[in-house]
Amino acid sequence: MNRLWGAIAIALMLTGCGSSDVKQSKTDVEQRRMIEQQEAAREARVRQEQEELARLREEQRQREEAKRRAAQAEAPVVRPIEQANIEQEQLKAPEAPPVDPSKAFATRAIYYDYDAYNVREQYLTVLQAHGQFLLAHKEVKIRVEGNCDERGSREYNLALGQRRADSVKRALMLMGVPAQQIEAVSFGSEKPKAASHDEQAYAENRRSDLVYIGGDTALR
Repeated sequence: MNRLWGAIAIALMLTGCGSSDVKQSKTDVEQRRMIEQQEAAREARVRQEQEELARLREEQRQREEAKRRAAQAEAPVVRPIEQANIEQEQLKAPEAPPVDPSKAFATRAIYYDYDAYNVREQYLTVLQAHGQFLLAHKEVKIRVEGNCDERGSREYNLALGQRRADSVKRALMLMGVPAQQIEAVSFGSEKPKAASHDEQAYAENRRSDLVYIGGDTALR
């Protein structure tokens, strides 16, 4: 009888051990599955973040490309004064007495039509007066400063201002003034003469200023 109870006890012990091993095996499987799920979720987040970063970089590249194309489209092509044009037949100086300084020579601004850079005929007498003075005073130099009104982009206005300054320089050189006596620069719309935002102010800001350098300080 004792042997029977002993066999039963041993059997129960073995059954308990087997059940414990099964439970431990199930726990290990569940833990591995959980780890795999977490790893898969992490990899998915990393891929999503990388895709989002790539998308943002592409959008930034497209915006920069669009800005570059827009700037190229609106910026005019600025052509320097060609030497071949300067060597044309020079304009003859008028035979009349020198221009009264209180009139033409005292004028230090050439004004332009909207979006134009050609010198109006009414300012030829002014340029002739300055040309005569420069020819008589080789030590004096003049700086032609091209200006624009506030309309248009910065790049466009700088280019247009340069064309306006170059047009005055061209006219003076055709009168015989050496190129080294004339400097042509552009301020675009950065140096307005009138601060208002109307047609009158725009007309005053579309100009080339004549600024003397060296020589008689009273000319400045």
